[in-house]
Amino acid sequence: MGKLIQVFVIGGLIRFLLPTFIPSVTTTLSSTVELSTPITSFKSLLEAIYFLNHDIDLYDGGVNHHPPLVVIIASCIKAIPFSLIWFDLVYTITDLLIAWKIVKLNQWYNESRSKIKGSQVTGFNDDLIACFYLFNPLIILTNLSHSTVVFTWYFIIESLIQIVLKRNIMRSMISFAAATYLSFNSLYIFPSLVGLALRTFPTTTHIKLLVTSSTGYLVSLLLLALASFAFTSSWSFLDNCYLAVIYFKKITPNVGLWWYLFTEMFEFFTPFYLGMFNLYSFSFILPIAIRLFESRATPDQGDSFLAVLLSLLWVSFTKSYPTVGDLGFALSLLPIFKGTILPYCKMIYVSSMTLVTALILSPIFYYCWIVLGNGNANFFYSINLIWGGVHILILMDLLWAKLIVDYGVENDICKEELKGLNLAQI
Repeated sequence: MGKLIQVFVIGGLIRFLLPTFIPSVTTTLSSTVELSTPITSFKSLLEAIYFLNHDIDLYDGGVNHHPPLVVIIASCIKAIPFSLIWFDLVYTITDLLIAWKIVKLNQWYNESRSKIKGSQVTGFNDDLIACFYLFNPLIILTNLSHSTVVFTWYFIIESLIQIVLKRNIMRSMISFAAATYLSFNSLYIFPSLVGLALRTFPTTTHIKLLVTSSTGYLVSLLLLALASFAFTSSWSFLDNCYLAVIYFKKITPNVGLWWYLFTEMFEFFTPFYLGMFNLYSFSFILPIAIRLFESRATPDQGDSFLAVLLSLLWVSFTKSYPTVGDLGFALSLLPIFKGTILPYCKMIYVSSMTLVTALILSPIFYYCWIVLGNGNANFFYSINLIWGGVHILILMDLLWAKLIVDYGVENDICKEELKGLNLAQI
């Protein structure tokens, strides 16, 4: 048995056997604010299934924020005997598929960068790339909590696969529309995804590709919305699934930066800051996509795939209902850049230690606040700020490393000399 198969077998068994033989694991983790939000909660999904089976409005009481098609598919699984075991299997298979597609993305990236640079780009082995996802504690915990964000990750990865490997822009946009249907914040990755498509299809004009991708994406979203309306005979899911995210209608503690500010803020200022926070969430997406766009004239001075990763990091940092799994997903893609960007990163140790510190203290401070009552919201929010700082450190490190690489390309500096240079921002 090869190493890659062993990694998949062990990773799959962890995800399947733990919740199957110890069901309380899923129950406990699905109630943890670091892993579950009102938008992705497995508990609210089960309640929505109950509503569906008893002919109650899916969004009665404001508990459910899952799209109708997700509830309908989940109800079909729930109707099968030993349904919880089937849920465990579905989540396990989804994670294994994501890991396999990340391995394929790693192979493609190394091959494509080798052609651009004219020299061999060596990354991690396939088994290590799979390990970075399957044995990532943040990913494992998110999967065991049965958060529906796992399916969003799958469709995002599938969209990337359809662009770079299958070279089918329509299927990519259909997959990305499904990701947006599951999670509104996936929309923010669209510019970087289109930038990657423009680089992948060099024989297609930019205008034609933009029109094709935008049309396929919007039509797919419209069809999903119409199907949801056909099943529920109501457009209320738009308000409960998407506007609830934009307007931050359910203020609950999470690892993000929104909840505390809107808890303490005077209601008079809420509309202004809602607009500012939503604008801020999108404001850096276009600059990232444009700066890292690989033009056909100078493909060695951009990296549209890196733009996708940075967009994922930015979404994890600025979204209104984040989980630790969002950062874990982005970090699982980071080892793909082992042969290009990572050697020039300067703050890996600092970022890692800050990440570990935030992960250790977050549940402790939340326990002190909610259970013991000898703390307050400031305890937990202070760790949220550190958690946000982790995102900023990683973003800054990756961007600066890319600028160093571009400087070496522009000035024809070899890799060994470039590592020894001490560049400064001006």
